[in-house]
Amino acid sequence: MKITLHAVRHFLFLTLFIAFSFPAMAQKGKKNDKLEKRKFDVEIKETTMEGKKYEKTEMEFSAKEVICDYFESKFKIQTIHYKTLTDSSYTDEGEQLKFFKVKGNEKGQKADEEWVIETEVKGKEITGTISLMKGDKAKRTWEFEGTQKN
Repeated sequence: MKITLHAVRHFLFLTLFIAFSFPAMAQKGKKNDKLEKRKFDVEIKETTMEGKKYEKTEMEFSAKEVICDYFESKFKIQTIHYKTLTDSSYTDEGEQLKFFKVKGNEKGQKADEEWVIETEVKGKEITGTISLMKGDKAKRTWEFEGTQKN
């Protein structure tokens, strides 16, 4: 059996292709979410009703979902799915910090209702709003701010 230079080239090309393709495919499905497993102590207040005071609660980012004890206990909303719109870094007083802008939504209990979260995380600080939307209008809105737990 005669092995030609052409056959050797094909064999080497195929071997290299397979060797480099499998690790690339394994990484393709994994998106590194830098907010994953971050927990925040937040104070939240409904802004659509007069006289409401801030209440302390916990907010956590996990598996592309925001979990907030306040909404779970009051409205039975266990999670709101989110998407990271901005993932960048900046320097503040010589320290490198991360900045995230996040938006998410989840269907409400009624067919025409939707929960919407918009938040920014700057370093260890978090601010944002959560709104209960009816159509394209906010029926109720809450604002929150807090810091990351250690």
